[in-house]
Amino acid sequence: MSYILALCLALCWGTAFLASKNIVESLPPYWGTFYRVLAGLCFFIVLYAVQRKNLKCPIKQLWRPWAIGLLLILLPFAAISWGQRFVAPTIGGIFNGTVPIWSFIAGAVLLKGEDRFTWRRAAGVTVGMIGLLIIMHPMISAAKLNASPMALYGCFAFLIMAWSYSLGNVLTKKIMVDSNAMTHEANTFHQYLFSAVVLLIISFLAEPVPAASAFTTKVVLSIISAGVFSSAVAFLLMVALIKRWGATRMASVTYFTPVVAMASDMIAFGRMPTGAELGGLLLIFASLVMIQKKVEPESK
Repeated sequence: MSYILALCLALCWGTAFLASKNIVESLPPYWGTFYRVLAGLCFFIVLYAVQRKNLKCPIKQLWRPWAIGLLLILLPFAAISWGQRFVAPTIGGIFNGTVPIWSFIAGAVLLKGEDRFTWRRAAGVTVGMIGLLIIMHPMISAAKLNASPMALYGCFAFLIMAWSYSLGNVLTKKIMVDSNAMTHEANTFHQYLFSAVVLLIISFLAEPVPAASAFTTKVVLSIISAGVFSSAVAFLLMVALIKRWGATRMASVTYFTPVVAMASDMIAFGRMPTGAELGGLLLIFASLVMIQKKVEPESK
């Protein structure tokens, strides 16, 4: 059952970048992010209303869903929307594939006892960083020539996405899964409510309100896909896997996210991955194998 959940999660995450690309082609990035979060919020309102879940949260505990919402929803979704304007969905999927690397680093620091550094894992992190540099090298060269500097900025936005996801994955276990301060349903609802309110304020202040004509059938379906399936449903799958596997192993689902993103990019736009993208992705996969391989217990 866990592997079926993992496959569904990879499909949800991998298609998010194509949906986001469709959204930001018609909507400003922050407004596009807001509508994505709003779609997820509406999904949870309906789901929890049908299930009659308790969504009350003590005021003193609101920091928990707000912190996770910032790291898993608000910040990474905004980074995806901003960066996806300048690079292909494949690039977003590859950067999402580095989340286990950053999750390992965050887990080793914050969840002491569950992950620890070894020479092999340190080498794995190094190999992963080399893979990222290979992917970014053509964009760095283009930026130096003033040919395409925004593509490089898009990559940095996806780095922020990966860092935010990794820290959020670790903290989800630390302050949500392992906490009895509130129900998981209440935690999730307040994450989305907080993120939606903050994004609405930012959107009004930073960008013009999009015209009704911008909401074509393609955009609406992409918002539903990104907001419901790639966000809300994916979040439920992620929490379920964290309970079963832990934060670091759950993050290994992103092994398959770049493959799904590449496939969706090829189907929708006919874009083939470049040699640098494939080479960097192979190094990232090798890095993940080195990091995820079980470490033998230390002898006492």
